[in-house]
Amino acid sequence: MKFVLPKGRLYKDSVDILRRSGVEIPEKPERALIWSNGRDEFLLSRAYDVPVYVEHGIDVGIAGSDVVEERESDVFIPLELPFGKCRLSLAMPRSKVVSPEDMDGFRIATKYVNVTRKFFSRIGVEVEIIKLHGSVELAPRVGIADAIVDIVETGNTLKANGLVEVAKIMDVSALLLVNRISQKVLFEEINSLIMRIRRVVYGT
Repeated sequence: MKFVLPKGRLYKDSVDILRRSGVEIPEKPERALIWSNGRDEFLLSRAYDVPVYVEHGIDVGIAGSDVVEERESDVFIPLELPFGKCRLSLAMPRSKVVSPEDMDGFRIATKYVNVTRKFFSRIGVEVEIIKLHGSVELAPRVGIADAIVDIVETGNTLKANGLVEVAKIMDVSALLLVNRISQKVLFEEINSLIMRIRRVVYGT
């Protein structure tokens, strides 16, 4: 099978849970983006791209539910995993707090353009979305946005930048992703993997 693993904060836990489920993952050679155990192949990808790799042919991957929701990739999601817990929230300067329903015409900085658009569409509010790829909490400080939508773990980064959460958009967790064609072609192998991971996670 081919696995795609996320760079960054989910990598260690992803490797750990797969190893505990019986997948032999050798130590990644330095600088390698693809490596193998002689039978299975492993790819290292930006977390944001994992759902795209799985949708287009990699058998199995692990990514955060925030990324899956944003990318809108057509993948099978058999399991929620017990790590990568955080939330995606709307935040704005402490001195200018209003409710989301009162943000008509506001500029929102985020890398989660689709999720943000859906959130405001659901409450019938029109906003201008500014796409940024990092350090979005700076946008209100320098005046290019009124609020942000971003991942929140401890809230310390928001606090350090004078921001407060005004609404939680979604809870976030790591997810197991499976390519829909692989699910059928490699049914027994993938089903066995899912069962093993489920036993590791839930003890059943």
